[in-house]
Amino acid sequence: MPAAAIYDAVVNDLGFAIVSGHYPPGQRLTLSDIEEAHGVSRTVARDAVKTLAALGMVETRRRAGVTIQPRRGWHVLSPEIIAWRLAGEDRLAQIDSLTDVREAIEPRASRLAALHRSDEHADELLRLGATLVSLAERGLGRAPEYLDSDIRFHGLLLEASGNEMLYAMRGMVADVLRGRAVHDLHPVWPELDAVNDHLRIAKAIAEQDPEGAEAASRHQLSWVHREVGALGHAR
Repeated sequence: MPAAAIYDAVVNDLGFAIVSGHYPPGQRLTLSDIEEAHGVSRTVARDAVKTLAALGMVETRRRAGVTIQPRRGWHVLSPEIIAWRLAGEDRLAQIDSLTDVREAIEPRASRLAALHRSDEHADELLRLGATLVSLAERGLGRAPEYLDSDIRFHGLLLEASGNEMLYAMRGMVADVLRGRAVHDLHPVWPELDAVNDHLRIAKAIAEQDPEGAEAASRHQLSWVHREVGALGHAR
C-alpha cells in the first residue's frame, strides 16, 4: 500500500475512534501504541498525530504522550470531523447540529443575495431550483443529479450573498448534504413544499425581495429538521 494511503488509513481509524468514543477524552496513547495497533512506522504514527492535533482532537506533550481532547476543543466544522461523525452512531445529532448552523447563516445569506446578486446568480438559482422541483416530482430525491443540484444551489446562494465569510461555509453545507445522501437520510420523494422553497428563494432573490428570500430560506430549513427526524425515527 502506498505510504500516503497508509497515513490516510491511520488518520481515519484514529479520528473515527475518537469521535465514536472508543478513545474518550483524557485517555492517553503513545506513539508506540499507535505503531503496534496499526502496524506502521514511527514516522506515520507521528504524522497522523500531528494531523489530529491540528484538528484539536489530541494534544501532545513531552513525557505525557498523546492525550485525547474533549469535543469542545475540536475543529468541528472541518470536513474530516464532519465525515467521521456522520459515519458514527450519532449522525442524526450531527446533522441536526449542522442544520442549526445552516439556519443561522443561510437565511441571512438569502437576504443579502437578494440585495447583491448578479443577473447570472439569479438565472442559475432559478434554473437549479426548477431542476430540484422536477427531480423531486419524479421521485428522484436520492439521485446523484438531485444531490449535485442541491449542493450547487446552496453554494451559489452563499456566493451570491457577497459576503466572503458566508461563502467560506459552503464546504460545511456541502458536507452535510452529502452526508444525508450517503447515509440514506434524504427521502426518495422529498416533501414538495420543502423543495419548492428552493424555487421561492430563487424567485425572491431574482426579484430583489430580501424579506421573501429570508423567509423562504427559514421555511426550507425547518423542513430539513423534520425530514431528518422522521427518517431517523423510521429506522
